Amino acid sequence: MQVDLASQKLRDQVALITGAGSGIGRAVALAFAAHGVDTIIADVRRDEGPEQVAELVRRRGRRALVVQVDVADRAAVDAMVREAVAKMGRIDILVTCAGVNVYQPFLEIEQRVWDLTIGVDQTGVFNCCQEVARHMAARGSGGKIIVLASVSAEDAFRNQSHYCAAKAAVIKLVEGMAYELGAYGITANAISPGWVETPFTADYLADPDLRRQVEATIPLGRVATPADIARVAVFLASPEAAYVSGAHLRVDGALIAGRGKT
Repeated sequence: MQVDLASQKLRDQVALITGAGSGIGRAVALAFAAHGVDTIIADVRRDEGPEQVAELVRRRGRRALVVQVDVADRAAVDAMVREAVAKMGRIDILVTCAGVNVYQPFLEIEQRVWDLTIGVDQTGVFNCCQEVARHMAARGSGGKIIVLASVSAEDAFRNQSHYCAAKAAVIKLVEGMAYELGAYGITANAISPGWVETPFTADYLADPDLRRQVEATIPLGRVATPADIARVAVFLASPEAAYVSGAHLRVDGALIAGRGKT
C-alpha cells in the first residue's frame, strides 16, 4: 500500500481549535483530521454544528472531543483546557478561530458591541493562548500556536473600527508570544484572511452585485474558501514550518497588496 508521507507528518498530534463548529474553524478541524490529527472542537454554539464536525473527524479515523466554551470567559477557558488534557492526553497545536464581527459605524458603536468584540477577538485569544502555552511549556515538548487575525488589522475597513483594533492587537500579541515562548520550543504565528466564504459573509456575498464588487477588489479574482485558510494552518503546524515563528501571513488573494491601486 502506498503511504502519503505528507499526511503522516502531523499524525497522532492533538489540536485544540476554537470556533470549530463552522466556517474556517470547521475546515481547519477537517484538514487536520485528514493529516492524522486528533481534534478538540471548541465552540460557544450549543446547536448540532460542533457535533457534526466531530462526527466527520471520527469518520476520518481520528478522535474528536466537543467542548462548549465562551473564550471571553477565563474560567471557562481554563476548564476547557483541563478537560481537553484529561480526555485527550495533551495539546500539541492550538488554532484560535473563534471570532465576532458586528458592523457598526464608529460614531454608533455600542458599548456592548465594543465589549463583545474585544472580549472574543482579543481577550478570548489571549485567554486560550496563555492557558494552552502554560500546558505546552510545562510538558516541555514544544507546540504550535496559530491565531486567526484578519487583513482588517492592517487596513481600515468601513464600520469595523472595533474589529480592526482587536485584530491589530492580536498580531502584536503573536509577536510577543513568539519572542517569549521560543525558549520553550513553542512557535506562534498569525494568519490574516481577507474575504472568505463563511456563515459570517454568506448573506452579503449572496447578493450578486455585492459579490462582483468584492471580487473586483481581489487581484486573484475570487473569494477564498475556508479550505484555502485551513491549508495554511496545516503548514504552520507542520515540521516544514519549524523555524517560522512571529510571522503574520496574509491569505487574501493580494487584497491588501492591491488596495488603492488601479
